[in-house]
Amino acid sequence: MFIKIVTVLSAAYRFSIITEKNTRLFPNAYRHFPTLGQLTSSRRGGHIFSRCVSFVTQHMASDRIPRCRWSPVTPKFVLSAIQGSVMTKVKENAAIQLSAATSTSFDQINTFAHEYDRGGNLTINGKPSYSVDQAANFILRDDAAWADRDGNGTINLTYTFLTAKPAGFNNALGTFSAFNAQQKAQAVLSMQSWADVAKVSFTQAASGGDGHMTFGNYSDGSNGGSAFAYLPSGGRTDGQSWYLISDSYRQNVSPDNGNYGRQTLTHEIGHTLGLSHPGDYNAGDGNPTYKDATYAEDTRGYSVMSYWSESNTDQNFVKGGAPSYSSAPLLDDIAAVQQLYGANLSTRATDTVYGFNSTAGRDFYSATSASSKVVFSVWDGGGKDTLDFSGFTQNQKINLNAASFSDVGGMVGNVSIAKGVVVENAIGGSGNDLLIGNAAANDLKGGAGNDIIYGGGGADSLTGGAGADIFVFGASSDSNRAAQDTIRDFVSGQDKIDVSAISTLSALQFVNAFSGHAGEAILNYNQSSNLGSLAIDFTGQGAGDFLVGTVGQAFATDIVV
Repeated sequence: MFIKIVTVLSAAYRFSIITEKNTRLFPNAYRHFPTLGQLTSSRRGGHIFSRCVSFVTQHMASDRIPRCRWSPVTPKFVLSAIQGSVMTKVKENAAIQLSAATSTSFDQINTFAHEYDRGGNLTINGKPSYSVDQAANFILRDDAAWADRDGNGTINLTYTFLTAKPAGFNNALGTFSAFNAQQKAQAVLSMQSWADVAKVSFTQAASGGDGHMTFGNYSDGSNGGSAFAYLPSGGRTDGQSWYLISDSYRQNVSPDNGNYGRQTLTHEIGHTLGLSHPGDYNAGDGNPTYKDATYAEDTRGYSVMSYWSESNTDQNFVKGGAPSYSSAPLLDDIAAVQQLYGANLSTRATDTVYGFNSTAGRDFYSATSASSKVVFSVWDGGGKDTLDFSGFTQNQKINLNAASFSDVGGMVGNVSIAKGVVVENAIGGSGNDLLIGNAAANDLKGGAGNDIIYGGGGADSLTGGAGADIFVFGASSDSNRAAQDTIRDFVSGQDKIDVSAISTLSALQFVNAFSGHAGEAILNYNQSSNLGSLAIDFTGQGAGDFLVGTVGQAFATDIVV
């Protein structure tokens, strides 16, 4: 079924914009639009996908028709305004049923721990929710990848910054220009961010390796493109990516960490590696928006390959009135490219700090002041690692679990941890922060402010810092004799130990020794060492099945049941 064709002829190429329903002759192609701020007052970034656009050279009939992925320029229409819409969730058989006896502190922990639940039978905004693996599979649906020709286990790609118009250059694209110094430097950083997470390498050379990539600029955006790149498909255009620079479109002139130009570089390099957009947006069916997304997580909160604003999944990367963008692969991109080429486990395999005082060696992982804007997904090969957000003054929510998101530095859902990654430690700022640990032995520091801290499993070190802090426990196994948590700075009358989620008991009976009755608790304190403990027998077996240590003395009035 044929719906629409727009054909542009040039000396070297014929390319057509057609619908997915007429793909017999033409391969896939994506378009990538600049920021929606140029289209609407929302200032959100956005992309439009046109499927398909094919570039068929008149002189290469024997070659495979290349598959091209576009990043288009400002369209001559206004996208439907869905920015700022409220995300709605429907979930059957919720994993945790809250008891009426639980405290508001535990409820806050539990709510945020499930804020970004996905997959299974979850529906978000009327769309099916995809797990990380499901999303990765969909991003790889075009089955495009480079082959490991030498069998060394790594895809070694070479690249060139073109200095002259190549043979067969499509004159409909206007004037060729070479990358400037800023573009070159930022392209190297974007390539590096992909090499960090997968077994791929990039070396500047005229040719060689398992494949070759080229970078260049063009000047005519009248066909709707602000950038485009080709999926690897065995054709002569494999590895090519092109970027619009014109009097009316300047985002690609000065790419930098956190801006749209840098995201465009990372996005297009993703295409050259074999990643498609997370959805089949069809220009022939009208002006696509997030409403046309196949699954809920098709936003730039989850994938740098997406066209749609993170606001559609209730995230917010705007700070100080200006949007921020990811400079590196995000949660679902990391899973996708690792599925293609394998995970790079040598990356940051020792102790690493992300955020303030960063030792990660990447600009997008670093924060330097309270005004810093960070958007990233942590990939880490090992060691004891730390999320340090100590320099931020806003209220923050930090979750150390893999495939989770955190609300950091005044933004929402802007930091994630890749699937399979263990980050052990977290440091909050001077706001009223919420910290959630994982199953490892965590070191959680709330910093100034009235913080809520939940260590989870493992023998955790918990430090509230200045302010009235609440240390929450959700199960006896969160802290027991086998893996005892320690609260490092407990202040009676100010801080609280919250065990309301562990039992339906309405009160504890404080005793000197356990007698086999459920609900008995023992508070110990050594004045000379300033060390104390709280032991609770929740099951009535005559022994404490919950045990937490304190630096500082706790009293019965400090325990929330």
